Amino acid sequence: MTRLVKKTHKKVYHLLGVFLIAGYFLALASFAWQVSTQQQQRFSLIAAIAPDLERLNQTHSLNEVLGQNVISQVILQDRIVFEQTAGSEWVLKQITLAPQLSVVAKPVWFQVVSSPIFWLLTSGFGLLLLITVKRSYQFIDKALAHVTEIEHWANSAIVQGNYPAVTTEHPIGYAINHLRKSMLHAQNQDSLFDKAIKESALLDDETGIGNKAYFNSRLSALMAEEDVRGAVYIIQCQGCDTIHSLYGHEQAIHVVEMIIQSIEKRFENRANFYLARCQEYELALLVPHVFVKEAEKLAQQILKGLLNIVLPVGINKDDFCHIGMSYFKSGDKAFQVLAEADMALRTAQLQGPSQWFMYDDGEIAHESAKGSLKWRTFLENAIRNNSFVIFFQPVIERFSDNILHHEVLTKVRDEKGELISARVFLPMAKKCGLSAPIDLLVFKQVCKLLTYEQDKQDCCSLNLSVDSLLDKSFIEKLHYELKQYPQIAPRLIIEISEYQLVNHLTELKPILFKLTLLGVQLLADKVGQYVVSAQYLKQLPIRYVKLHRSIVMNIEQKPENQVFVQSMKILCEPLKVKMFALGVEDQNEWRTLTKLGVQGGQGHYFTEPIAQVAKAIGH
Repeated sequence: MTRLVKKTHKKVYHLLGVFLIAGYFLALASFAWQVSTQQQQRFSLIAAIAPDLERLNQTHSLNEVLGQNVISQVILQDRIVFEQTAGSEWVLKQITLAPQLSVVAKPVWFQVVSSPIFWLLTSGFGLLLLITVKRSYQFIDKALAHVTEIEHWANSAIVQGNYPAVTTEHPIGYAINHLRKSMLHAQNQDSLFDKAIKESALLDDETGIGNKAYFNSRLSALMAEEDVRGAVYIIQCQGCDTIHSLYGHEQAIHVVEMIIQSIEKRFENRANFYLARCQEYELALLVPHVFVKEAEKLAQQILKGLLNIVLPVGINKDDFCHIGMSYFKSGDKAFQVLAEADMALRTAQLQGPSQWFMYDDGEIAHESAKGSLKWRTFLENAIRNNSFVIFFQPVIERFSDNILHHEVLTKVRDEKGELISARVFLPMAKKCGLSAPIDLLVFKQVCKLLTYEQDKQDCCSLNLSVDSLLDKSFIEKLHYELKQYPQIAPRLIIEISEYQLVNHLTELKPILFKLTLLGVQLLADKVGQYVVSAQYLKQLPIRYVKLHRSIVMNIEQKPENQVFVQSMKILCEPLKVKMFALGVEDQNEWRTLTKLGVQGGQGHYFTEPIAQVAKAIGH
């Protein structure tokens, strides 16, 4: 619409310009005609008085009569009878008035151009044209300001797929907002369809939102559409279990209702979203027609809103809730989307405090996206068949480039022979209660490998989950294995997440001290991922700390991360704790880290993880 109006305005402006220019040239022609008439009058006068011109010039001043600075010479019978300075000699022109009579004078066009009247006329025209153009554009912009804003709103709404309220004060804006409210009301009103849902028991009795069956039906219907896209969020509030234990069921449900209100408030301006209660303290949210970046932003906003909820005394917000997110598009299957969201939730829980998580696009193959029951069956078979493959990635010493030790990385082989990374299967192992058996199996593999290669003195580090370390049966089996291989224990380094060390310090302290008595060394992993107290270094026999990749990434450009590393160095040096860095990708990072006192590095800058064929395994 604005384009059409501006195009029309442009045509009107061109037409107005034509009229102004025509007027200008008409005025100019009139002025030139006057100048030409005056010149002809001068020439007639000169022709009349030519014989007496020389005598009159001696007795009278003819400059004013013949034109000041216009007539330069009058030539009669090849003799100059009148002469004055006319200036601008380069434009002077000789004009014959009669036989034996001619004049040297300025041409009419030059008289016109050099006249103040010409410049006044031209300046006035230019100023008038400029003012006309400027005022007309200002008028059009002002007149179309509201329409332009509404057009921008419409274009943005089409691209983003949602229709927020129009803020412009214009009748069109009022009409759009009225229609929008009517649409939202029509979509959210208690229609016959909603009554049918209630009658068919698709709503949760305690909260009034949809239940699991409602959510699954909505997701399946949406996935059947063409060109669909969106996100599924699984929100689990573990803190509600604690609230239930301390304050009772009613208080826990009250907190769940506040969570629902927080989410609904976040989406109050969005027409389409589906919220359901799938388990006691687990909600599922379906948001169609969003792009990945918008979906990630929504996850951050949802988490921020949940962490602002006022909780009862004694409930820790840091571990209150976790969100698993899965993005889907046309061609995906509903059960795979739900399975991936559930796996993302377990990963978020495994990583530590309240947070959200989503796997990168393509990180999980469709075959790997399974429900909990299938994961349990798959992992139990993998443990039974020893389908775990170990890799080694070296930690390189600064300056010398010697290998300090190797970290053990684990993958599991699926039914098709493809390898699944620990980042994918470990969260599901935790959910299925299989962390300890997997950790023990990998630990045994490493011990056998080190026994087979006794001529080498390289140390190995491997991650053990806090669930395994707090499992009494696992610790007993671990002690048994270490006693079977006493020469291996000094070559073993156990890595434990810093966050888990801090949060389970009291329970882990005696367990870790007993392990060190057997010769095992301890490493605090993922240091700096979360803001926690480093006092555990003084309370536990930690030999090494490993910086999280978020601290290492582009550290040469991040002064705040450099200050963090310097602070860790000050803490570690008196305790004789060595500091390593994980995720070193390039020379600039490594150079900066070594200057800051990091003693070892690990990452793709040095080498890719190397698969080890452990000949001892299987014997």
